[in-house]
Amino acid sequence: MWPTDTLAPTATAVVPPVPPAPSVPPLLVASPVSVRQLAPAAGPFGRTAEVPGPYLTAGPAEPAPAPPAARRRAHAAPLPRRRRSSCAPATTFEAALTDLAADGSTGALHGPGGAVHLAGGLVVHAEAPAAATVGHLLTGAGRITARAWEDSLLLGAGRLAEYLLDSGLVGAGELELARMAATLDGAQEALAQPDGELRFDPAARPAFRLDRPLSVLELRGAVGHRRSLLDACWPSAALDRAPLRAAGGAPTRRTAVPRHRRQALLAAADGTRTAPELARLLGRSTYGTLLDVRQLAAAGLLTAPRPAAVPDPPPAADPPPAAVPPAALPDVLLPPAPRSYDSSDPEVGLLLRLRAALEAL
Repeated sequence: MWPTDTLAPTATAVVPPVPPAPSVPPLLVASPVSVRQLAPAAGPFGRTAEVPGPYLTAGPAEPAPAPPAARRRAHAAPLPRRRRSSCAPATTFEAALTDLAADGSTGALHGPGGAVHLAGGLVVHAEAPAAATVGHLLTGAGRITARAWEDSLLLGAGRLAEYLLDSGLVGAGELELARMAATLDGAQEALAQPDGELRFDPAARPAFRLDRPLSVLELRGAVGHRRSLLDACWPSAALDRAPLRAAGGAPTRRTAVPRHRRQALLAAADGTRTAPELARLLGRSTYGTLLDVRQLAAAGLLTAPRPAAVPDPPPAADPPPAAVPPAALPDVLLPPAPRSYDSSDPEVGLLLRLRAALEAL
């Protein structure tokens, strides 16, 4: 018998043909061209990504060129910062004060409308004829009486602030608040003077000076903020120096002026006092009074009476005609002089030619 393994048919395994291994072109191996130049324009790995796999070249990869815009920004010079127009001095007084502060000067810059005191280039006090003073604010607020203030001026000559504090008449916080309000009121008037003769006194020393001095830029910023608030209430400054009078009607709009201040201001506005005079009478700051005046004027409660119209003077009467003496008769009567004719008139020229022809006959 034949063995079993010899009788069974032998199964032959079918092996699929193995494809030949891809050969690397010699150009990719020997050429120094980088992969970035041989990579496709767009693919799954991006435009500038490295191509993975064995297809690496011997040449080093070149750095990606910077975009043109980035190169321009790197070499462009920085633009100069533009100076804000609000920082530029608006008047000659402001320009002179800014120059003195930059030099670190000490003294007082005087002008026709007020003065500003400097110490080491910083503002320590400001005053103006139309602005409230420390005395007006303290006596108007009822902190000290007018008699006590006059005594302080005599007893505390040269050291008025120290005398007020040592005697216990006012506190340190109250005095500093009064000095700050008086300084800002004086600066509001002094910085607004457009022209006039300026004088700097390096030996001037104010009776009151701020414990925390202000820079000129801070002072101008505070004054500018005040002016913007005033213009927001009433854009016209015609009422700031005009005599005021209560209108006597109902308000046309609501105001932020408290009732007691409104009543006191309307009672004092008799048509003869201006806003700075009302501030001194009521013991308030000039700025606070101007703010209330503009709000009440916008509500129709205050007005500036117009001056009465002065009638024109009557025309001068015509002088009586002078008597013309009668002309004296001449001693000898002469024939009348020949009349002059206008020869350019065609009718006159025709008559003249006719007369000349008749005389020639």
